[in-house]
Amino acid sequence: MAQHEIELCVRPPPPSQTESPSFIFNVSNVLENDNRMSYKPQLVSIGPYNHGHGDHLKMMENHKQRYFVNLLHRVRATEANILTQIHVMEKGIRDCYWSPFTHINRNDFLKMLVVDGCFVIEFFRFYLGVVPINAGDPLFDILSINNLILRDLMLAENQLPFTILELLYDKTRGPNDPPKSLKMVIVEVLNRRLNGSLNFIRSNQSVKHLLDFVRLSLIPLGYPEPTQVINSGVRTIPGIRDLRRAGIRICLKYGNESPVAVKFERGKLLFPQLTLTDFTFPLFRNFVCLEQSSVGCSKHMTTYFFFLSSLIRTQEDMDYLCKKSIIVNAYDTNSAVVSLLHQILAGATFDINRCYLSEIFNAVNHHRERWWHTQFATFKYTYFHTPWTFISTVAAFIILTFTIISTVFTVLSYLNRDR
Repeated sequence: MAQHEIELCVRPPPPSQTESPSFIFNVSNVLENDNRMSYKPQLVSIGPYNHGHGDHLKMMENHKQRYFVNLLHRVRATEANILTQIHVMEKGIRDCYWSPFTHINRNDFLKMLVVDGCFVIEFFRFYLGVVPINAGDPLFDILSINNLILRDLMLAENQLPFTILELLYDKTRGPNDPPKSLKMVIVEVLNRRLNGSLNFIRSNQSVKHLLDFVRLSLIPLGYPEPTQVINSGVRTIPGIRDLRRAGIRICLKYGNESPVAVKFERGKLLFPQLTLTDFTFPLFRNFVCLEQSSVGCSKHMTTYFFFLSSLIRTQEDMDYLCKKSIIVNAYDTNSAVVSLLHQILAGATFDINRCYLSEIFNAVNHHRERWWHTQFATFKYTYFHTPWTFISTVAAFIILTFTIISTVFTVLSYLNRDR
């Protein structure tokens, strides 16, 4: 099978785990690059991989316990009752992780899952105002801490099985809580950071964990990955400047659509808006990491960012996308974003012949290879690219016209005189 390499290397899961139900992994064990620390939590650990690692994470353990105790008091539940609910699920939960964590005994393991899971749920409830925030709560009084927590919850190795989160959410509903599912709550929270581009996924779609749910919610209907190769020999595309010279227009696709919903219609490449911030950049990078490390996972995010990186070859290309509001850049410079976009793909592979954008790759290349499209577009780009080149071209045409007229009259005058 043809594979398109993207400057990288991802280690596959160990052979013994390839057919196992494990889907929550330690990034350090699967990525072979120098950027592993970018996938580590900065403030709060969720699950066993980073539990108790480093003083910067231990500080949050008291806050997680505080949230848990207050939650039990609010809904009039007991710790023993909640632990009993997941006691029979222990083996299935351990199987979700690549490491069995045999050094953590049953009680400590289950208590960690319950406390961490209830913290995630309470954080979302506070974030949406479903539950009033206690006065002086430092996790919400300081915006930067609030943002760091939300970003840490979206890390690939900082996950709990989604079935556990749903169970804990249902078991800790208060009498005044709105009748919303956990999925509805997550969509509301993340849409505040993703410009409303999340959609509810199909109810029959399997969800592994929180990060997986958000990724699936960003894949709109109508953009499936082919189950087999339809067109072999799919080639990548050139940068923005070359596409514009070939007559292809780069346009913003209005609406709150997912960034991956790219279209190519009648010579136009249509892009929903992509916002790059300190929150979305790590999120997208963890999407790609998840796709690269999960058996049977689609490669929508990997494909999208490879497509985008193919278009952005220079800072001029990036400047143009920002000018068209296709990319909203919250970083200091556009040149920094060019480097960050390529970092998202560090260690990724995908099959360009079976990706969800394979038809667009082909259509764009077919369009730009039509000779008359390229010739006319090059002429237009060269002579009408800016108002100044347009004015200069028109001025030159006027001067040329007057020169020809003057020459014609001079010749006619000379011929009439000879008569």
